[in-house]
Amino acid sequence: MESDGPTLWGAARSRAASRRLYRGVHVPLDAEVDPAWQMRSALNRAGPGAVIGGLSAAILHGIAWFDDEFEVEVCRPATGQGRNRGGIKVVRADLDPGDVTTVEGIPVLSVVRTAYDLGRRPPEWRALGHLDDLLKVTGLNTSDLWAYIRAHPATRGVCQIRGLIPHIDTSSESPPESWLRLLIVRGELPKPETQISLYDQSGHEFARFDLGYRKYRIGVEYDGEEFHSTEQQRLRDKARDAKTASLGWVTVRVRAEQLRNDPQEVVSEMRKHLWDRGYRE
Repeated sequence: MESDGPTLWGAARSRAASRRLYRGVHVPLDAEVDPAWQMRSALNRAGPGAVIGGLSAAILHGIAWFDDEFEVEVCRPATGQGRNRGGIKVVRADLDPGDVTTVEGIPVLSVVRTAYDLGRRPPEWRALGHLDDLLKVTGLNTSDLWAYIRAHPATRGVCQIRGLIPHIDTSSESPPESWLRLLIVRGELPKPETQISLYDQSGHEFARFDLGYRKYRIGVEYDGEEFHSTEQQRLRDKARDAKTASLGWVTVRVRAEQLRNDPQEVVSEMRKHLWDRGYRE
């Protein structure tokens, strides 16, 4: 693979030995197309002046959580062409000189501009997941993000990101944990702590809750379909829950389908457990 990016395979190339990446862009069948490779291809297709933006920019900046089938997004000047092109999402925006940097030689929106853009996009639960992930891997602090927002106050979605900044928590280990935390707070329940560790007498960590309340000894676990669906994992969860229960903790497990299909039931269950443990609104 060439280090300087993808090749635009034209009609003269053997299509039998290639596959289409975007309209007008083909790659060899055996090519390992990583995100950076896809983005170089997208920029070749998008033309001069385009830079990588949105979730694609966050991927280049190192976020851990994204769909392998993500749509590449490029950003062009507000006066430029804004039509999507052959599977590439094109967004027009006014950019400051400092809004563009490079990663692996690829022109990309800066970390703070990427956070600003993703934090303004609905729905807010998805935006918070992106913000937690991006600030965690880049070290961007919320004071710098606030400063950028104050300098760019009159844009669509700015109220959303202002409301989300107090809820950013870089100790969150996955977007669903971020979504669950926001759901609890939006349900007018106390803000939970994140990553609560329990230790045995020898100082060994034997349990760590995704979220919870030390005061009420309530631990909250997000059970993703990929990590808690095997019989072996369920047995481990049961043994751990028994050990934490012996110390007075109750474990609330929130399944992926609950969070997706019945979020209000999740809030109601949390409220009941808090009430049973002495919390009063």
